[in-house]
Formats: sequence, C-alpha cells, structure tokens
Amino acid sequence: MRSRVFVTLNALATLVTLAVSVLVIADPGLALPAGTEITPGVDTFARACAVRSLAVGGALLVSLARGARGALTALLWASGLTQLGDAAIHALNGSPAVVSAGVLAAVAFGSLWWLHRDS
Repeated sequence: MRSRVFVTLNALATLVTLAVSVLVIADPGLALPAGTEITPGVDTFARACAVRSLAVGGALLVSLARGARGALTALLWASGLTQLGDAAIHALNGSPAVVSAGVLAAVAFGSLWWLHRDS
C-alpha cells in the first residue's frame, strides 16, 4: 500500500511540474514576475530551464515505473533541490508560486525519507 501511495504522489507531483514546463516553453512569460520584459535572452533562459525540468521529470517517471531505487534517490535529491531553488527564486520575486514549489520540494524530500526508511 505504501509503495502505491509513494509512486502516485511522486507521479502526480512530477506530472504537475512537466505540465508547467510545457506551458513555460510555449509562453516563457508565465515563469516571470508580472511586467517583466521578455527579451530574447530571458526567453531563451526560461525555456532552457523548462526543458531541463522535462528531462529530470521524465527520468523520474521512468524510475518510478521501474522501481529503480538507486536512480530514484538521485532524482529525488535533484528534484527536491531544484524545487527549493525555484521556491527561493519565487520568494525573491514575490510570486505565489513559492507555495507550489515548496510543496513539490517537500514531496521530493519526504519521499527520500520514506524510501530510505523502508529499505
């Protein structure tokens, strides 16, 4: 039962991240504070960050599906640290996305604790 909850929670959190990444690739302004000028450099940077999230999220979903504990540990650390960084950036910019990034970081780090507690 616990493993299903673990996989479901992480899959849902990862799918949310992937959906937001796709939206940011389509419109980089979604990742920026209101009123920010979207220069070519800002556009490229926002899209590059989103593409990296797609790669990590895709690898995390595959690892969840395969039950690859070693890969899950590394990817959950990467995901959690990335979400913490996102939360800090959102907090500095006064963005309400700080809450969702914080929740996603908590899911990743909570999952790490859960994964290693059961080993």
